[in-house]
Amino acid sequence: MINQGDLMARWTNDRWLSTLHRVANPPEEAKGGSRRLSIVFFHHPNYDAVVSCLPGSVAAGAAPTYEPITVSDYYRMKKSQQRMARAKAVESVPS
Repeated sequence: MINQGDLMARWTNDRWLSTLHRVANPPEEAKGGSRRLSIVFFHHPNYDAVVSCLPGSVAAGAAPTYEPITVSDYYRMKKSQQRMARAKAVESVPS
């Protein structure tokens, strides 16, 4: 899964940072009385959309932190990073 907030950080030159998402199940003794509800919303920008720093997000004379990238290339990059991190985690597990 790719956090759309990470993509928003690119648009705003890190002015708006994504939130770390964590979900914790309630303790076993609280499950019966828990009214916890999760709602999922999926949204995907057009894959051919170019994500580049929005006007006003970069100080005068400064360069944007990120190069422009299409959504599809961004997704491909994030998936590759996830695969590499998983492979590295598997390699570090003692056998």
